[in-house]
Amino acid sequence: MANLSDFFSYVLPYVTGCSYPLAEQHIRDICIDLCTHAPVAQVAIDPLDVISGERQYDIDTPSGTVATAILEAAYYARPLRVFKTGDMHMASLQERTGEPWGIQQAAANVFTLDATPTHDAAQAIKLLVATKPTRTADTVADVLLDDYAFEIGQGVVGRLMRITGHEFANPAAAGLYTRDYEIARTTARIRAERSFGRTTTQVRARAFG
Repeated sequence: MANLSDFFSYVLPYVTGCSYPLAEQHIRDICIDLCTHAPVAQVAIDPLDVISGERQYDIDTPSGTVATAILEAAYYARPLRVFKTGDMHMASLQERTGEPWGIQQAAANVFTLDATPTHDAAQAIKLLVATKPTRTADTVADVLLDDYAFEIGQGVVGRLMRITGHEFANPAAAGLYTRDYEIARTTARIRAERSFGRTTTQVRARAFG
């Protein structure tokens, strides 16, 4: 995991007088923003046990992170369809029993099977998920520092320059940094979406197979 302070060298030279806590706050916010728009922090979750009669399960993401999307799922070696909101009515499948053929992410770190299991199955569900830092995280996925430190720094600088009352405030120039970050964010999203099936972060990475 990378510390928020590891990004200081990409931020503080542009905003003279910015305090460390203020810089860390906006570094965290930009990391969250990047991960919300682009699934760059991908983690293979340890296989989950299926429990008879239980359709809903927690996603155990690394400390300080929350799942943004399930990218891939499998029941043992068989791929599961990942349903998104609006794809299907899960309530209509309440009576369906047996092995699952699909899952749907319910809340941040919860997913629901499309069928009620009729028997226990050890380490049956494998997931590849995209994550983002929580609002209280002190660290972020290594990939954010290794691959996107400069871009994140540009986004942070753009936000900080919009804060009035500080010597580093420069709303006129802020847009230039923000634009560069947003272009990089779009590029990161395209790159990450092409990499589904490959874990790009070093946080508890596991082979997805």
